[in-house]
Amino acid sequence: MKETVINQHLQNCFVYLAVTDTGFLRIARNSVKEVYFSSEITENIIRLCYSYYDLTKEAPQNHLHDELVRFLFDKDDDKKNQYLNYLKKIQEMDPPNKEYIVSRINKFIQAREFEGATVKFVRLIEQGKFTEGRQLMQKALRTGIVQEEVGIKYFDEAIPSYYGEDGQGRREVLIPTGFGIIDNSIRGFHRKELVCVFAGYKVGKTWAGVHFGSLGLLYGRKVLHISHEETAENLDMRYDMCLGSFTSSEYSENVTFSEYSPEGHPIGVYELERDTVYNLSSIKKLRRKAARFGGDLIIKKYPMGSCTIGEIERYLDYLETYEDFVPDILINDYVEKMRLLPESDQRRDRINQAYVDHKRIADERNIVVITASQIKGQSLERKIVSQRESAAEDMRKLGNVDIGLLLSQTRAQERNNRMQAFVLVNRSGKQSFGCIVSKNLKVGQLVLDSWPLRMSEGDSNEST
Repeated sequence: MKETVINQHLQNCFVYLAVTDTGFLRIARNSVKEVYFSSEITENIIRLCYSYYDLTKEAPQNHLHDELVRFLFDKDDDKKNQYLNYLKKIQEMDPPNKEYIVSRINKFIQAREFEGATVKFVRLIEQGKFTEGRQLMQKALRTGIVQEEVGIKYFDEAIPSYYGEDGQGRREVLIPTGFGIIDNSIRGFHRKELVCVFAGYKVGKTWAGVHFGSLGLLYGRKVLHISHEETAENLDMRYDMCLGSFTSSEYSENVTFSEYSPEGHPIGVYELERDTVYNLSSIKKLRRKAARFGGDLIIKKYPMGSCTIGEIERYLDYLETYEDFVPDILINDYVEKMRLLPESDQRRDRINQAYVDHKRIADERNIVVITASQIKGQSLERKIVSQRESAAEDMRKLGNVDIGLLLSQTRAQERNNRMQAFVLVNRSGKQSFGCIVSKNLKVGQLVLDSWPLRMSEGDSNEST
């Protein structure tokens, strides 16, 4: 998306915040001109918001309707309906992410101001007015919403918006990990975090992505799942399995589950008949239920080795501009299968830069980004794997991620549908702990139950 164009989704989000959020309106009032907006309706509603703020120093909220009635007094019925329908659309929107909107609007403002300043700058230079030209460009460099440019002023009276009205906003968890023992300590994933799942071949990297994506849907989040290996059709099926505990067999079948004591010791097995993903009526019913939580999912497949960081950002812009889809969670399965640039560099340097770029995307777009990395072959049968072993081709990736989760299993555990999840890296909390996990991927369940992992068990080949 060109920075000289502000798409309708961003315009709608701006209007929503201008109508409802006094803090946002305060910082936008003197920075964002009404004429920046491409829609006459949008421009006029923002002008009404600005006028109301100038008078009351508050966002109009419900009073906007009264202001709009006065504004439309002498307009024809068709024009009135256009405004009222647009306002109804704004009222039905989910609250947008203010920090993200400020960032995107700022880039747009700066691009527009640079366009105008560049022409004037050339004229001043041609006239020999170098001092005036420098001042003009410096002013253009200072354009934008001040909140983003200045950052957090620690001693300001106003508490930053991320605290929320009840003080709990700072602790908002986008989704839990789904591993009960781990969630007891770190609670889950937050916006602006880069999460990496380290695992061996066929241990569960792709299933981990589906697991987190499914949790996103159950928590009402928008999820974009990008694949470079698995087909989009297979991922679609795995989401059905994970959300519905369905099998991928052609017909319904009995599936064996293990039963455990509260301490995690196996005490027996039992069978349950599970439906199949080929039962379309069951799939439709499942998706209707999942949709009620308010989330959304887009699955995008790229041929292996073809997708670059730039392409991911282009696709994110496309979804926002044309599909009105701004993800809360980006799952990219996985970095090392992308086309890493520049190709003239060493592969380790390209991998490191790719992780840096993924972290940048998480920061800039205020989302959680989840990816995966395959650990070395000689480590696959160990219960706890070192950071160096997990980093595979480049240790620097551990410094770039906010949370690193290690999934590993012994051969005995593999036979018994068990593994361990271990918090290898945690930038802002507890790490070097984990849990034993029971799973059943035959019905898409990466986590059925979990128990504390005793560090003394670290390298033992448990038989259960």
